[in-house]
Amino acid sequence: MEKLFRKYLNGTCNPDEFNEVLNLLYTKENNDKLSSLLDKYWKEVLLENTDERQNSQLLDNIHYRIVLDESNIYSKRFTLAKNLLKIAAILIVGLIISTVSIYNHSKTRIYSDVLENIKTPYGAKTSFKLPDGSDVWLNSASALSYQKQFDKIREVELSGQAFFNVIKNGKPFIVKTRYGNIEVSGTSFDVKAFNDDDFETTLVEGIVKIRNIKNQVVTLKSGQQSIINHKNEFEIRDVKTDLFTSWKDGKLIFINEPFQKVAKQLEKWYNVKIEIQGEKLKKLGYTGKIEMETFSEVLDLINVTTPIKYKFDKTTRILKIYGQ
Repeated sequence: MEKLFRKYLNGTCNPDEFNEVLNLLYTKENNDKLSSLLDKYWKEVLLENTDERQNSQLLDNIHYRIVLDESNIYSKRFTLAKNLLKIAAILIVGLIISTVSIYNHSKTRIYSDVLENIKTPYGAKTSFKLPDGSDVWLNSASALSYQKQFDKIREVELSGQAFFNVIKNGKPFIVKTRYGNIEVSGTSFDVKAFNDDDFETTLVEGIVKIRNIKNQVVTLKSGQQSIINHKNEFEIRDVKTDLFTSWKDGKLIFINEPFQKVAKQLEKWYNVKIEIQGEKLKKLGYTGKIEMETFSEVLDLINVTTPIKYKFDKTTRILKIYGQ
């Protein structure tokens, strides 16, 4: 504790140590020890080293207040008031110096720490540019947060699905998700990180490194896809990237895709809830392309190409699908 307070009074605390000092001050069990430490530092900090302090006007005001109180209060309260003012003086000076130190330590990040949050509801998509000029397409029911001004590392945090076309500028570009992180320099890739699905990274161009929560790393080349399943295990495969990235152009393309996965994408695109009756139907492969169709048109298309029956409640927006 003494070493920590020494750093606090000298203005050399980092932000974590500064918060630790505040926690110590708020804990009643530390009162006696803190009082002893503060009384010990009183002469050293305020009397012997006054010339080195950065706010002489504040110290003069504190000294004046001490003298004023010492001359006007009853002798019975003299020691208590004096000690309290000493403590206040030390803490205020330490607070100012530490705050200045923390500010100086982080002043280059004042603007970069301000976050921008972009969210898309069900049934909507959007595209925009990041501060470095990189392009992002954000799919339905997704969210992306990033610093309004990037620093040495370009870092974004994704929940849902997004396609990135990253500009190469020498700074690492990192996509953080709950399943792991993706690091690139300049490349085009798609990331799907929904809570109810596998974590997929599809690389169109360039090279990406993917790190899971077990700190295992894989590297993808163009035309490859990484999947991290619910066991945090990697699966790497070669794919036709347009099947996984066409959504940004307003298309959904399926080739023998399990109907359960098709339903998940339709839920997000059309803001509906789809209930599939039967395990066999969930695994049924579906092939087709959806482009700018209304939900009614999509249902008619699926009904023609797939042996199913369905019932849609417009009030609850629940679609129930049965096998024929």
